[in-house]
Amino acid sequence: MCNRKRVEAISRLQQLAQDKNGSIVPLFAIMVLIMIVIFGAAVDVSRSVSAREKLSYAIDAAALSVAAQLSTTVMTDSEITEALSETFAANLEGEEFLEKALDNLEFTVDADNGTISVTSSATLDNYFIDLGGFLEESFGPDFMEFGNSGQVSYSKFDVELALVVDVTGSMTSNDMQTLREASTEVVNILLPDTGDTGDAKVRISLIPYSQGVNLGDYASKVKGGAYYSERVSGNCVTERQDYEDFEVMLTDDSYDYYDEAEIPPFETFFGGGTNGCSSSAKMVPLTNDRETLLPAISALTDQGGTAGQTGIAWGWYSLSPNYVDVWPSDSAPAYYSDEETLKFAIIMTDGDNNRYYDFVETEWQKVCTGKKKKKTCSWQEVPVNEWQEVGEGESYSNTSSTRSRDLCDAMKNAGIEVFGVYFGTNDYSAGAKNMQSCASDGNYYQASSSSALIKAFANIARKIQQIYVSK
Repeated sequence: MCNRKRVEAISRLQQLAQDKNGSIVPLFAIMVLIMIVIFGAAVDVSRSVSAREKLSYAIDAAALSVAAQLSTTVMTDSEITEALSETFAANLEGEEFLEKALDNLEFTVDADNGTISVTSSATLDNYFIDLGGFLEESFGPDFMEFGNSGQVSYSKFDVELALVVDVTGSMTSNDMQTLREASTEVVNILLPDTGDTGDAKVRISLIPYSQGVNLGDYASKVKGGAYYSERVSGNCVTERQDYEDFEVMLTDDSYDYYDEAEIPPFETFFGGGTNGCSSSAKMVPLTNDRETLLPAISALTDQGGTAGQTGIAWGWYSLSPNYVDVWPSDSAPAYYSDEETLKFAIIMTDGDNNRYYDFVETEWQKVCTGKKKKKTCSWQEVPVNEWQEVGEGESYSNTSSTRSRDLCDAMKNAGIEVFGVYFGTNDYSAGAKNMQSCASDGNYYQASSSSALIKAFANIARKIQQIYVSK
């Protein structure tokens, strides 16, 4: 009896165990499914977060790229769209949401505040949340939607830059090649090759100097050729001096400032006291045309002594609104009052100044009369009325160096930011100290090697970019 009851009890327990397993199996399956969805959801969310970060990066990169172009070039809406899409797609290459993100790519340009805003959105299919759509109604959507935006400032300003470079005889052939490469780097950074520079917002003038500046076709006008054509020859222009009550030597007053007489005196114009200019290294007034600047840079050759004050002066005049009637209309400098134009000058030398020019009205000459044994000679003051070159020892305090620094100060007072570059190893030389004095605060560079000169010019160009973008 007891044995039978024991068998029945065991049988019932076994049956109960079987019934319990039957209820746990489906419950376990449901729990596994829920766990898959939970952990899978984490995967889907993580994928969407990663995609959103990639989208954000691509938006920022595209906006920055276009902002850099807008800082130097006027762009149409279609050009902006093309440039944005190109950079945007490059940063999302291979992403499954790229096509949708490109379709939703939009931008807004605020010309008044100088900003470009870029937005985009996309979707990413879920792998786990809806289990292929099976549990969509219960657990969630079949895709994740995400988006982002970015805003970048660009420069509203136009830029005028005078590139004043030393092409004197002390520059060796290797030095000249380095100077050509460094100057080309400036053009490439500030006027990148976009295929069309016609709308570029940056204009650059090139002023190679030695004993004077080769002004080419512009020389005759500023030397008084309209009144004294018989006395004016050659394209080499030196400097000018004060006349009577007109103190113009260290100013950017117009070349034809003198209006007290119908025919201005010859000495009120610029001089041509030397033929020491390089015949191929010619001044180029402000231009945004790479095809004008780059060949002129390639043609730079060295010749003559150092009249740095002349190069500095003509660098200033290339930026001065008082010289709008000298240059072609496309090269006319903006007025100083134009708050949307920034003016810069890069002045470079490898040595010390040793030349200046004065207009000589009379001088003492030995004058002889009579013939042979009856000839008598005496020193007499005779009229000369011509520009004469004066050579001088190289020093920080000589006439040409003093004039150079005074001209730099006047340029800076006019609102032009100046960069000074000394190409040499002696940082105590007159040339180095002149460039230190000429440079605006924080803008002096010493380049003791060829690679350093190229790097200095490139760094200055990038600094100019930062200045006009940050403003």
